Amino acid sequence: MIITVCNNGLPLLYEKFLVERYDSYILTCRRIEIFSKPADINHMLIYDDNLLVEIIIYEINAQSATCLNSLTYIKQDNFKLFADTLFNKYPTLKKIDFPSSYNIYSLDRSIIYLRSNDFVIDLPTTIEEYIQNLGSSTRANYKKHKNKFLRECPQANFVKKDGADIEEHIISKIIELNFERIKFKKEVPHTNHTHLQNIYEYTKHYGKVTYIEVDGIIIAGCIAFMANKSIYSNFLAHDNNYSQYNPGQLCMVYLIQESIESGFSKLHLLWGETDYKTRFLAKPHQMFSYYIYRNFSVSYCISKTKALILYLLHKLKASKYSKPIKDLVKKMNKMSTQQISKLEFKNNKNQHIE
Repeated sequence: MIITVCNNGLPLLYEKFLVERYDSYILTCRRIEIFSKPADINHMLIYDDNLLVEIIIYEINAQSATCLNSLTYIKQDNFKLFADTLFNKYPTLKKIDFPSSYNIYSLDRSIIYLRSNDFVIDLPTTIEEYIQNLGSSTRANYKKHKNKFLRECPQANFVKKDGADIEEHIISKIIELNFERIKFKKEVPHTNHTHLQNIYEYTKHYGKVTYIEVDGIIIAGCIAFMANKSIYSNFLAHDNNYSQYNPGQLCMVYLIQESIESGFSKLHLLWGETDYKTRFLAKPHQMFSYYIYRNFSVSYCISKTKALILYLLHKLKASKYSKPIKDLVKKMNKMSTQQISKLEFKNNKNQHIE
């Protein structure tokens, strides 16, 4: 028999269940506490014959609810039960938003949106096997850059740290390198550069970093977050002065080695298609967003039409014919050297970008 129990607040007593069941670095009580700080947060426990099978965390905001189980798989029957229960519990609720799911659902009065792919590496059992699986040119370039780097920088150290052993200055330096690397490409740094303190706080619970030092100075680094069998790379960066050695990718392979030795089966490089992800054997996993409406309202019809237009645009964007357009848009979006020079990385408790 299926039973649901709705409670207020975060399911703090079920943190271990969340990590093991959903394998998502986003769906932990710690992360929601540190990053989201939602005002009206609740959770639903779903039992099947007294066995806990699902915990769905959600936020109520006026006439809408948001499911916070991002980057997860939830069975369709359980998600439908969740939606039906919420509509019954909150009579004024008009829609439920599920921003990021790996599932394709077919539900009444639901609208599906395609999102960017999550790029995932299926990790083998040894780093030697992984390197052997790389393409011949990628493997040769990796070995050439590593040998040259170790030969010309013999004082270099490859360092790993987990959780509470990670110091704040390490996180700050890697994020700063990432910020400067993006500026070097004449692109706008991401807003997540403003979350330095939150990122550091979360690494103390679920973080793993790998970095390369030369004479005690960090010249490349990766910041990742651990779940159950998966690890998620959030920042990859290197000092532009060492680009001839490609130390960012040397550090990425070091993260892959550490992930394999720590027993992880998947390394998520997250959204955004780039050459290095495919070269390093990451495969795209489609993500979806959903809106589920209480009834066939005007808002539902408008959202349905919008979703159809976005789907057609997505298909066009994914086609080979769109590449010249995408290249032109990317070129137009690059900032001038003068504009880029005005952007500064602020290393303080209240991070912001000017």
